[in-house]
Amino acid sequence: MGYVAYQFDDGFDLPIEDLMWQVVLLVLSGGWLPQWDVEMRGAIADCIAKHGLDKLLVEVPNDEAETFLHDLGILQLI
Repeated sequence: MGYVAYQFDDGFDLPIEDLMWQVVLLVLSGGWLPQWDVEMRGAIADCIAKHGLDKLLVEVPNDEAETFLHDLGILQLI
């Protein structure tokens, strides 16, 4: 997972893109790496706290925002 994350380090322009990428990495890890899970959940929580979820989603189309919020809920991130 570290290699994949490294390849996209600083690869996105918007905080919402970084947040979505962190969620993708969390899902891809499948819970196989407990420390990775803890770190990704922390990074996701920090991003949401820093920027505010409503502000992050302002440029995202409504249907995509609803799906993303649903996914965050399933992962118990919100």
